[in-house]
Amino acid sequence: MFKELTLAAALALGVSVQAPDESTVDLRGEDWDDARGEAVITDVQDDEKEIRIDASGLEPNATYSVWLINDAPLMGEMGIGSGDLIFESDELGRGYSVVRIPSEQFKDWDKIEVMHHPNRDTEDVESAELTLTGVLLSER
Repeated sequence: MFKELTLAAALALGVSVQAPDESTVDLRGEDWDDARGEAVITDVQDDEKEIRIDASGLEPNATYSVWLINDAPLMGEMGIGSGDLIFESDELGRGYSVVRIPSEQFKDWDKIEVMHHPNRDTEDVESAELTLTGVLLSER
């Protein structure tokens, strides 16, 4: 009841309650037809964005990394894919990851990718397999 009164008071006083800016990116399997997921991107602070990955259809009990990719013609594909951008799938092939990056840096990326690392070595990008991909709608 207190919550309803607080909301009514805020509305009566003309106070706006603003939800964080949030967008969802569908992640689709490349070579993995059963893999799917979504990335929910939320402004958590003025200078940070949070990316929540929720995926299924992955190889069970396996290692994955999240990559933010810039495929500008002059730069080739460049991205971030280490540190907190690594997660393990569970025994049912579901994976979940939450990462934060600086908001200023986010505008540099065109897409998000999830890579499978069959040998569990996330530094070995040559052996990595593209599992999921989605296009980011940036504020360029």
